[in-house]
Amino acid sequence: MADISTGTAAKIATKSADAAPDRPGKRAQIIAGARRAFLAAGYEAASMSLVAREAGVSKGTLYVYFTNKEALFAAVVEAVCRQPGDSVFDMLAGPGTAAELLPAFGRRFVAFILSRQTHELRWLVAAEARKFPELGRSFYEAGPRQGTARLAAFLKRRVEAGELDIDDTVLAASQFMGLCQAELGLMRQMNVIETATPQRIGYIVERAVQLFLDGYRPHR
Repeated sequence: MADISTGTAAKIATKSADAAPDRPGKRAQIIAGARRAFLAAGYEAASMSLVAREAGVSKGTLYVYFTNKEALFAAVVEAVCRQPGDSVFDMLAGPGTAAELLPAFGRRFVAFILSRQTHELRWLVAAEARKFPELGRSFYEAGPRQGTARLAAFLKRRVEAGELDIDDTVLAASQFMGLCQAELGLMRQMNVIETATPQRIGYIVERAVQLFLDGYRPHR
């Protein structure tokens, strides 16, 4: 199988899309079917024939939109990570201080991490990554790495505004997202919980924000 670590999932998916007819509805139908096939059979066992059946299209139509299984998996990662994630991270582009925006961002981020779609994809990647490490790299680049970079960019703007004193905004972004998840991320990954109440998420995020800001406010 070709190694897709040299490009992000977005680049692979876009390249495949460029060669396909301009029918986003059909492409979305195929991606949804591929997601079901990968989750049901696993990446290795999910053949293109199975994907075609799950998507309700012919195998020929499938290859018009996606040249191989690697490109198809990249598109699934893109759909699950990037598109819903935009609704979480886009709010950081708006006006507001760190103290104003981080609580709402933290709550949305944790809800996204605990969501069924995110959980299922992380489970699939974890199960297959030992044999196919390129799947893990594809997922990491399209999801966690992109999210960390977007939060780091927000923190950099807050540093430039004099609100925060951070030398390494990428590390700080990773720290904040870890604080917000606390035990919930691992509990969800281990299927200990299926979700958490908004009250519990809010409680954890509120304290994460306090700890984060106390640690990174300028000391005058």
